[in-house]
Amino acid sequence: MGARGPGRGPAIATAAAGGVLAGWVLGAVVRRFSVRTGVSDEEAFGSLPGDDVIPHPMVEWTRGITVQGDPERVWPWLAQMGYGRGGWYTPESVDLLANRWVFGQKRPFPASANRLLPEYQQVEVGDLICDGPDYASYFRVHRVDPPHALVYRSIRHPRSGSKIDITDPDSPSRVEKQLRDSEKYFDFTWTPVLNQLAGHRTRLLVRTRGNYGPRTSPLLVIPLGLVDATYGVAMLRAIARRVEGPTP
Repeated sequence: MGARGPGRGPAIATAAAGGVLAGWVLGAVVRRFSVRTGVSDEEAFGSLPGDDVIPHPMVEWTRGITVQGDPERVWPWLAQMGYGRGGWYTPESVDLLANRWVFGQKRPFPASANRLLPEYQQVEVGDLICDGPDYASYFRVHRVDPPHALVYRSIRHPRSGSKIDITDPDSPSRVEKQLRDSEKYFDFTWTPVLNQLAGHRTRLLVRTRGNYGPRTSPLLVIPLGLVDATYGVAMLRAIARRVEGPTP
């Protein structure tokens, strides 16, 4: 076996240190992308409506986009959101995956609306907004502040949603208690926010804050954040396209 050259040891050490540094930088970039996308430091770290609902979250994700249009023009697209309403404006592939993986159904989600729907423009505190076939999951409306913010909250099993009987007024509270008692849940707020900019533009932000069980779930936080960043930004862009297109 040949003798090791005088510069070989330091070169290996330098290469190893470089690999560690590159891995650390890549990890930091991935972590950052998982928790914030398209937002400034002020937007990412500043308070938004709904932050008080879950004041000490285990996870917080903030996404943003600039829309060419005033908040009054964006708001109707937010007001009609929901399964069986205007949809969530998420990519069809994501909807199909959710339907199969979470709800165990092969049929696709209803397509998101490409026009404003007058029958779904009313949304009030206390409403239950469907998020899956036959209320397989749902959101409670916690705050309505047109044309500025909508605050939703949902408590669901991370795999199977939160199936309720919409005809039973006690069903949501009963299901939420069962999920908390089981310690297998994701309890989160989801808040679209509209901030006016100069030149008839709007900053459309979406913040998710949540707690979860069991405690081993941190292993999934970064992967789920990356998924949220991907489809969350796609949803924001889809809303922007609808707002910026011809008046419906």
